[in-house]
Amino acid sequence: MDKDKIFALDIGTRKIIGLVMQKTSLGYEVLDSEMIEHSTRAMLDGQIHDVQAVAATILDIKNALEERLGMNLDAAAVAAAGRALKTSRGTAEKLRSFISEISGEEVRALEIEAVQEAQYLLAREEMGANEANYFCAGYSVIAYRLENQPIGNLVGQVGNRTTVEVVATFLPRVVVDSLFSSLKKAGLEVYSMTLEPIAALSVVIPPNMRLLNLALVDIGAGTSDIAVVKNGNIFAYAMVPSGGDKLSEHIAAEYLLDFNSAEKLKCQLNAQEQLHFQDILGNQIDKDIQEIKDVLEPVVRDLSSEIARNILELNGKPTDAVLCVGGGSLTPDLVSQLADALSIPRNRVGIRTRESFKHIGGEFVSLDGPQGVTPLGIAFNSFDKPPVPFIQVIVNEREVALWNLGEIDVASSLLSSGISLNNVFGKPGMGKTLEINGYLKVFKGEMGTAPIIRINGKEAALDTPVRNGDHIDFKKGEDGKDAIVNLHSINPGANGYVYINGEKLELSPLVTVNGEDWDLDEEIPDRAKVAIERLNRLQDIMARAGIAEHLLVEKTYNYYLNEQPLILKWNPVKATVDGREIPLSEAVNFGSYIEYKMERERPRISDVIKLASEITECLVTINGEKATLKGKKNTVRRNGYPVSIEEELFNGSRISVDKEDASIILSDVFQVVDIKPSTSGKLTMKVNGKEAGYTTPIANNSVIELKWE
Repeated sequence: MDKDKIFALDIGTRKIIGLVMQKTSLGYEVLDSEMIEHSTRAMLDGQIHDVQAVAATILDIKNALEERLGMNLDAAAVAAAGRALKTSRGTAEKLRSFISEISGEEVRALEIEAVQEAQYLLAREEMGANEANYFCAGYSVIAYRLENQPIGNLVGQVGNRTTVEVVATFLPRVVVDSLFSSLKKAGLEVYSMTLEPIAALSVVIPPNMRLLNLALVDIGAGTSDIAVVKNGNIFAYAMVPSGGDKLSEHIAAEYLLDFNSAEKLKCQLNAQEQLHFQDILGNQIDKDIQEIKDVLEPVVRDLSSEIARNILELNGKPTDAVLCVGGGSLTPDLVSQLADALSIPRNRVGIRTRESFKHIGGEFVSLDGPQGVTPLGIAFNSFDKPPVPFIQVIVNEREVALWNLGEIDVASSLLSSGISLNNVFGKPGMGKTLEINGYLKVFKGEMGTAPIIRINGKEAALDTPVRNGDHIDFKKGEDGKDAIVNLHSINPGANGYVYINGEKLELSPLVTVNGEDWDLDEEIPDRAKVAIERLNRLQDIMARAGIAEHLLVEKTYNYYLNEQPLILKWNPVKATVDGREIPLSEAVNFGSYIEYKMERERPRISDVIKLASEITECLVTINGEKATLKGKKNTVRRNGYPVSIEEELFNGSRISVDKEDASIILSDVFQVVDIKPSTSGKLTMKVNGKEAGYTTPIANNSVIELKWE
């Protein structure tokens, strides 16, 4: 087809109207039109129920127009019923476990989660339908938040809590799929797609009229689509799931007619005063028009009231006027009852027909009256606005139609295919927090993996653009594994060896979990308390060697020696490391050589007054000859009582030592010198040349002279 010609199809519940419109220098011209009624009820309430039957009717219209116009029609502009459009809001929030800049990919994934939430909420509103049954036409971000504060853009920010809110637009997938399938079976591609109320608005309420507060009602056989305009824009849409078929069904039930006969009878209500028809039993019936109108009055009143209620809900008040199109708007008394239901003057509710569109030429019976408005609007809208074509992509081996609202990326394609994109990135595995020797330590789970996305076999991302015919392979990111912590993970310390009294001894840390012994390979539960003792102190090593624990504890003894307070640190075990004596509390390196010996478990008095147990000796010269003199032992008392120095030292003992009893005096020389007394003389005694007496102290190397004079 030429770019200045449009093939438009209005696929309605009762009939399908096709036309070819051409743009000219003077405006628009309808070159030809064809209308065919469905031979069966292939459509109900605006929805295709029999794709084969609808496709056959479309093909008949296509062939008829091609033959008369002598051109090939390979693509068609179509419209979906206004009831098909759904809007929903969604919010997604993510708690990030790591502090780093937020990437564009993360934000995109968060937006998709919000769209998925909107899709879920929409499905729940629609009586629990599956959210995959909705086709995402597009979405817009309403707000970003970081740490619960509004922010213009999340990319490049740093924080833990990120939030995005979106408004998304959806079509029930069955509507799009059935339309596409019917056109494809008729050998047609989708040139563009719009909503029926938007198509009708484009010709009935042009932009220069949209400053008024108006309602457009497209009353078809199965549905009544509503659009409200004000302040220069299309404000809202709604749908009443009822139309002209309700009247036909009521007539059929009232007069016992088949549906097609009832539909034909309904269409004659505005043309004759008296009707003659036959019921399914062959009875001839003659009825006044007014009598039939009275029978239909409750149905008309209910339809008018429902349309008025939706207009009031959308607009908050009655609109300035209501414009009605579609074959159902010719229903007797519908216009006046709609005005009464809205409490506006009856002259403010009217019917628009194609005759009022002076800029569109071409007279065809199929386009006469209000029923021709929507097909004209579909064609005109495709000229007036850039077409919104569909493209076909293959997602995981399934063919998917995408409404091309600008550049389409992988994320839009996946969402439109019904693939759930909640948490498109794999979730991080659960971490564990352990208390190790009083300090908290966090062990993180594995990070989730990124999704695997390929377009035509090449790696891609969520924001990678797609083109018509692309093959998209998608695999959701895998969740990370939960943290598995055992004693190997904690690394309590290496094993090693020391040599103790020549024997090789293996050293390894002592570890308990929640106070219990724990196997190295056994998993440690979350919030457990882990205690690690390195056991490389000399005291620990001696205990490993089998020495009783109480013998490895240094004890403190407080005592008094000659009324002076003193302290004795006592270790029953004496040890050296590599020949050096060290405290039991000191750490020992692997490979060291340890020698130890056992001392007494408790100290004796001799351990604090060792000199008291020795006998004082002096080397002296007596009358020119060398001699050794010995003193007496010290006198030791404990708490006032004489004791042996081999007695035990108790904590708090008061020890006294009488050193004077142990000193050597001059009279001690008679232990080694035998001087016979003289009866006539006097014994003269000198020490170191000085006269001395029996009690004169003798020191080492003293020179003693003894003479009788």
